[in-house]
Amino acid sequence: MHANHPSVAVIGSGPSGCYAAQFLRKTWPGSEIIIIEALPVPYGLVRYGVASDHQGTKAVIQQFDRLFERDGVRFAGNVTVGRDISFEQIREAFDVVVLATGLDRDRELNLQNDVECSVVGAGSLLKALNGHPNIDIPRLPDGGAMPLGERIAIVGNGNVAMDVIRILCKRHEDFTGSDIADDRLSAIRTDAIKRIDVIGRSPPAQTKFDLAMLKEIVALEHVRINATGLDSAEGDSVSALLSDARRNVPRNVDDPSRKSVEVTFHFSAKPEAIRSVDGVNCLLVRSASPEPLELKVDRVIAAIGFMAADDALADRCSGDNVFRVGWLNSGGKGAIAANRRDAKEVVELICSKFTSGELRAKSRGFDAIANYIGHLAVPFQGWRRIDDRERCDAAQGRCRRKILSVSEMIAVAGS
Repeated sequence: MHANHPSVAVIGSGPSGCYAAQFLRKTWPGSEIIIIEALPVPYGLVRYGVASDHQGTKAVIQQFDRLFERDGVRFAGNVTVGRDISFEQIREAFDVVVLATGLDRDRELNLQNDVECSVVGAGSLLKALNGHPNIDIPRLPDGGAMPLGERIAIVGNGNVAMDVIRILCKRHEDFTGSDIADDRLSAIRTDAIKRIDVIGRSPPAQTKFDLAMLKEIVALEHVRINATGLDSAEGDSVSALLSDARRNVPRNVDDPSRKSVEVTFHFSAKPEAIRSVDGVNCLLVRSASPEPLELKVDRVIAAIGFMAADDALADRCSGDNVFRVGWLNSGGKGAIAANRRDAKEVVELICSKFTSGELRAKSRGFDAIANYIGHLAVPFQGWRRIDDRERCDAAQGRCRRKILSVSEMIAVAGS
């Protein structure tokens, strides 16, 4: 690459990291750019966070592919910074380091929990059903799958909550064209789900989910919609949609041969505790009513945002040439489009520092770290072999069958 152009290391290959590399490449065509990823496969949140039945959203991967196939960006998968190579080595080897590691831990739901009713993180659940190799479905102490049960409460009313509702309500045939991990989904849905209660603090007009996400749930023919705390204010599209859905009983919902799911949205409501009431686990929910609502539950799923892990790399890494991007920069807010905007702004900041002379191009780049990670790194061609294998192994009606173990990924990448 051109000696006068800065060398760049992006840590994390999710959408924010790829967008940052994309904008940097447009600005500095001659720069050396490498994306370092802990997993052997790229694309992070797009591959494992976007719901498996939203393949249209995952199609952005085709755009990112061009970074590695056409634009000369290097991919180094299977490299964990802090284990395989120190952050200090990377910071010294590159003129610019972009941290795009995201927030990979579900924010915890702090409830008084007087009974054995574990709370499941929505993000972890979606990643497991997306075939993440390091995140499994909930397990019992004996190692067996933990069924979610017939009655589920979901706390949160953002897009992640909508994803969980939709995934749990859909039938097997509704996942045609997806890459859902069927075995994992079947393992947690051993009992037919009969009821899902969705608890959100906001009133309908202030919910954080996209209306299109709610429309997808309402459109499922075997789902019956109910709601509390609706608002009659003009322009409240959420209340209007749910009011119509309550009046229009879906087709086949009363057919005993086709099991239905009742989804009830509780707005302006706050969960307080999980207790045993007459021998049944109940989630106590406080709303405008004087007495708390007692919801019978088998499992509670928390969809209230994300946070960094306790040992997060970003908490230990800083420097004049180090920049944060994506969820790491925004605190877990925003979808893929927002990550693109954030990446553009961060890249503009990076470029301004070189234009002003605050930073200069002087580091060796990949040559300085090749001896440390060269034997470990899975290149983009290795990812292509994994991609081909997953597509070839896809079951009927599925677009791929994801490899669920890192060791198998590495074996396939090197085959």
